[in-house]
Amino acid sequence: MLSGSDKKSQMSSAPAITDATRSALCLLVEQEERRVGSRDAALENVARHVGASASWVRKFIGRSDEVKEPRMTLFLNIRIAYEHLCNRVEQEHQAELAKIALLKREIDAVTGGFVELVQDNAQTQAARKKAGGGR
Repeated sequence: MLSGSDKKSQMSSAPAITDATRSALCLLVEQEERRVGSRDAALENVARHVGASASWVRKFIGRSDEVKEPRMTLFLNIRIAYEHLCNRVEQEHQAELAKIALLKREIDAVTGGFVELVQDNAQTQAARKKAGGGR
């Protein structure tokens, strides 16, 4: 049986879990909307993915009094979908970093020695001027 302090802890964490779930669901919809270009299509896709209706998702995100907190299975589905999104974003970020590193190596290979060549030319010209009497 839960003690009084355990009950208070559970009750105070329920709104935090609901808010975190709402934030995650909101991010899923926003990301999907960027991908498909339509808010309605994004709501439908995310709803299908997490096992809810688009109407429920819209109302939950909008903090409507018509919808209750998500049931445990729906909460878990939203959490899993959010984790997958985070993993995908992280993988895309790592792929971008790899592309940038490759491009930097290619640029360095092409321009390698260029700075030294310019410096050598400047020194050679300065030496010629000096040897020629500063003309």
